[in-house]
Amino acid sequence: MRTLGEREADPDRAAREHVREHLRRSRERAELAAEQIQKAYPSFGWVQRHNRFEVLWERVDLLLGPAYPFTAAEAFVLGSALLVQELGAGLAGMPSGEAGLRETQEWKDALAARIHQETDRAPTPAELKNPAEEYILLSMEDALQLLALKRSRQLALFSWKGPRGEVLHLLEDEGLRRHYGELVGELAQSQAWEVSEVGRVFSERKLAAPPSAPADWTVDALKVAAVLRAARTLLIEERRRRLSRPTLVEDRLLFTTAEPFSRGEAEVFWTCFEALRAIDRELRDVDALLLSQGRPRLRARGVVDVDDAARMSLHLKTEDWTPVDARVHVSDMPGLLAQIGGAALYRKDPSVPLRELIQNAADAVRARRVLANLAQDWGTVTVRVGRDAHGRWIEVCDTGLGMSERVLTRHLLDVGRSYWMTEEMRRDYPGLAASGFHPTGRFGVGFFSVFMWGERLRVTSRPFQAERTHILEVDNGLGAHPILRPAQPGEQLPEGGSRIRVWLAREQDWEQMLLDRSDQWDHWSEAEERIAFSELLGRVCPTLDVTLQLEERPGQAVTIIKANDWLTLESTRFLRRIGNTTRGVNTALMEFLAPMVRPVLAENGQCVGRICIASGSMQRWAGLSVLTAGGMRARYSREFTGALLATTDVSTRDDAEPLAMREDLARWASEQARLWEKYQLNFEGYELHKRLDIGLAVLSCGGEPGELPVGYRAGTALTLGTLQEFVGDRDEVTLVDGSERAMRKFSELVVIPCHEAGHTAAGRLLAHLPELIGVYLSKAWGVSIQEVVENVQISEKEWSSTDGRKRRTWVFQRPQTPRFH
Repeated sequence: MRTLGEREADPDRAAREHVREHLRRSRERAELAAEQIQKAYPSFGWVQRHNRFEVLWERVDLLLGPAYPFTAAEAFVLGSALLVQELGAGLAGMPSGEAGLRETQEWKDALAARIHQETDRAPTPAELKNPAEEYILLSMEDALQLLALKRSRQLALFSWKGPRGEVLHLLEDEGLRRHYGELVGELAQSQAWEVSEVGRVFSERKLAAPPSAPADWTVDALKVAAVLRAARTLLIEERRRRLSRPTLVEDRLLFTTAEPFSRGEAEVFWTCFEALRAIDRELRDVDALLLSQGRPRLRARGVVDVDDAARMSLHLKTEDWTPVDARVHVSDMPGLLAQIGGAALYRKDPSVPLRELIQNAADAVRARRVLANLAQDWGTVTVRVGRDAHGRWIEVCDTGLGMSERVLTRHLLDVGRSYWMTEEMRRDYPGLAASGFHPTGRFGVGFFSVFMWGERLRVTSRPFQAERTHILEVDNGLGAHPILRPAQPGEQLPEGGSRIRVWLAREQDWEQMLLDRSDQWDHWSEAEERIAFSELLGRVCPTLDVTLQLEERPGQAVTIIKANDWLTLESTRFLRRIGNTTRGVNTALMEFLAPMVRPVLAENGQCVGRICIASGSMQRWAGLSVLTAGGMRARYSREFTGALLATTDVSTRDDAEPLAMREDLARWASEQARLWEKYQLNFEGYELHKRLDIGLAVLSCGGEPGELPVGYRAGTALTLGTLQEFVGDRDEVTLVDGSERAMRKFSELVVIPCHEAGHTAAGRLLAHLPELIGVYLSKAWGVSIQEVVENVQISEKEWSSTDGRKRRTWVFQRPQTPRFH
């Protein structure tokens, strides 16, 4: 009534009637548009959304109060934006419909992100082509939101064909559409932005009146955007049916309930309470924005008693219980972050920050490869070391994506939330999520490990599609406020990428990194010897798919690792990169084992490891087995010699699961058995336990041990072939986990010394021995494996009173009705 309503002696009556009538027509058009969108997207309830227009308009009136300065043109733009906002995502996807939406890059990115979020891996082509129903609806909504943001300027200009084939527009009048259309669409989508972005984009946007309107009918875009944002926030309570319509008490909104919340409805109470907190935060942010930009403030600036649950229960009444807001809170956030990024999480390993920085740099290079369609070996990560007035520093540079000002200030220091997992990433880099790109860093805590080194760091970055370089500086740790500034002429990066320099507060961290602690590879030794920094880099990222350089002297970079060179690197050099070379015995072991190193191939032909089997005693000496995630060392293992690619789902990345499937390892293990049958099993005069370790390791992987022994009977080595001969004419056979000497007197027992096979192999043997041995017993008895497994009895039994130990025992019985194959 104050802006668009009829009034007596109105000098602007014609212009006011014109915009009022066309806002009414837009309201009618919105109903038709909603029906059209519903047909195009039957999975969504678009028809009901436009009915919220009256509710939103009513809330705006409450927020503004009776005296807020609003022109008729601003009211028209606000009303139009409310309509577009309610239909926005649907309008963005018209007229293609659901089928057309699935052809867009936004759909592919949204689907890939959803699958990635649920499975913690990149989606397969088959999953993207035929997604599960659970992903389709959510991905469709995500994709439409991205399209709406992308096409925001065109949303109010949308047209479609009516029932008689006529062209319809949401804004019917061409003059109004041409003058206000783009701003209306942009305002409608601004509710998805951060408040700071709203201020930046609209602070100077003031639209003059069109020729047909009075000159003072201007539109202050920032003012309309703030009102729109606040009104939209109030719709949160519309989904909480227990809440009344708000009333205004001074400058605060008051919400009440007609009926109290019972004890069984406590969660409903807290849902309402959190909704009101969200409204309060948004109103406060809007008020701060208007105040800082010198605009009139809204009358409603918060919610009554939202800071105390007990006081809130006076309005949202409870019955027979009292709400206590005992949520988790952090009093010392810098202290917590120091713990998250420090020794409490990473166990005082001073090489962790180096790993995390190289990992983040490698992710940025991989992402740029995908977006720019570059070769798989393109890009470099360079580690620089040096000293200056602040002390020793380490710097990690990359030629990757680079970071925008927004990413530097919001995402880099956002704990627990990785930029790679956000909708903003999909908006910034369309196509990256659907490309199969799977970042190694995705937990949002790794960057904070740099504060293990010191409290001073500098981040220099330039997005690869931009010209400007920005610098973020931290001079006093997590407790200080970072400084963001433009790079000076001598600090500009020549191309996209980032540089992160950290000054070490303690010289002993540098010394500790360069100590080759044998207890990391060989737990029974405490020897320590110094290694070169270049050797440390090799151990930190032995299977990196990005070229890694080291620059210890200015301008003299040396290549330490070439992208994916681990696939073709000569075996001895490959093992030296992974293991402990400071002791001569280890060097000799590497040369001895190198000829046995073979690739582990997945079913699709991808190489997922280069390893060989070694006996337990050799593993204890050599310590040459590592699992890598994203090319970076995740953990060591005593099971194999070499490196296996792996994936990790823990933020510390000190545990990982190999990518190799059981079938892949079985094929590789069978090849190892054939190699070891022919290989001279002597090393410096040491006989390797009669090849038993090798045979059991092969068996534990599901491979064919061939002529390698897997156990004993009556003091004689037993292969699987002789085992089959032994059990062929017997109805029962007993296997025992024990040593040959202790069990020698039991001539009918088959001794399988699982515990002598190495820790991991022993675990697999003990857990899966019925299936592993059952393959061969089923052949000897002419029955199925399932029948053999079903007829096995497992127990713990003491076989010798002098031994005094209970040993795992398996009793296999021949099935009564054998089925021959």
